[in-house]
Amino acid sequence: MSILPIYFIGQCLALDEHPSFREKIIAQFSDPGYDWNSFIWTGSNHLVLPAIYLKLRKHDLLGYLPEVLAHHLEEIHSLNHARNEQILLQVRAINGTLNAAGISPIYLKGTGNLIDGIYEDAGERIIGDIDFLVPEKDYLAAAELFKNEGYTLCHPIDAPVEQAKHYPRLWKEDVTADLEIHRLVVPQRYTKHFSAELVQGSKKAVTSYPGCYVLSDDHKVILNFIHSQLANAGHALGVVSLRDVYDLYRFSKKVDLQQVSKVAPFRRQCISWLKISEMLLDLPDSFYPGETIRSRLYRFKHDLVTTSSLVYKGNRFKWVLSEGKQFVARWITESFSNSTLRRENLNKIFSPAWHWRNLKIGLLLIKNGKS
Repeated sequence: MSILPIYFIGQCLALDEHPSFREKIIAQFSDPGYDWNSFIWTGSNHLVLPAIYLKLRKHDLLGYLPEVLAHHLEEIHSLNHARNEQILLQVRAINGTLNAAGISPIYLKGTGNLIDGIYEDAGERIIGDIDFLVPEKDYLAAAELFKNEGYTLCHPIDAPVEQAKHYPRLWKEDVTADLEIHRLVVPQRYTKHFSAELVQGSKKAVTSYPGCYVLSDDHKVILNFIHSQLANAGHALGVVSLRDVYDLYRFSKKVDLQQVSKVAPFRRQCISWLKISEMLLDLPDSFYPGETIRSRLYRFKHDLVTTSSLVYKGNRFKWVLSEGKQFVARWITESFSNSTLRRENLNKIFSPAWHWRNLKIGLLLIKNGKS
């Protein structure tokens, strides 16, 4: 019986660790009834098609794919490689602008990993936008610098930006990627565990990109966990992104994940994250030795929501209701403590457009998931 596509793709991504997977992959690809659509859909949905292509090429497996599919993967990688090279050029331009104003950015997530040499190939990681952290005192000034260079808001501002996690996304027609300028590394609710001051204190310089920094290797792991499993509700929903799992695998080449888990916030959830990542890559006990009851339950939930859209949507509906309750509680607290926010929140209550927009967002979250 064939395994779930997400586990099979995980084996493809871990080929370097277990070359014996090659025979399993050949057997799967040689099956006349193999579901190629599911393979491509899963790889695309998890944003790992360029990484899959590179692994199959490295281990001489592209010849076992239908020719049109092999060309398709090659083209995706080529386009992503070219895009990431343009992002690297854009980073140098961003550095020039910020450094001239006395600001040193810390690049986060995919862009930070790319400039820090985490990947073997510039086209390995799909990157959406360029996230970077600046000191809070420079937060609004940095946004103005890029507005003066022609960057504009992707969407109108409908909430105070001073206390936001990041400035509303900025875009410019003649550049490759949008910008997200952060004052916080994670949502406010997690800052007591992982603050901007904490990451500033252990930031790492990138010698090939003068004037810019990335997170320390340990902090890359912690951000990966918080972003995937807490901020984006992966742990609550039983949802895992193979792109995040593959990043974790690349981090494991530089750090001891078991040791990082000892200092990570929400340690039990973090261990479950490490264990499900091992399972998906078929690398048992490589990230954390042994099992826990919580990690077993998490894998059960993950497999259930992966195979049943009804369970997935039910879990997401419960999560949206829970998030709604927490939002209302925060809203009431803020309104009592801040007169400016109180006026803004009252205006929202009497705005039909605001209610309609948030209803559509909630329905979209239930249907498709949080990005």
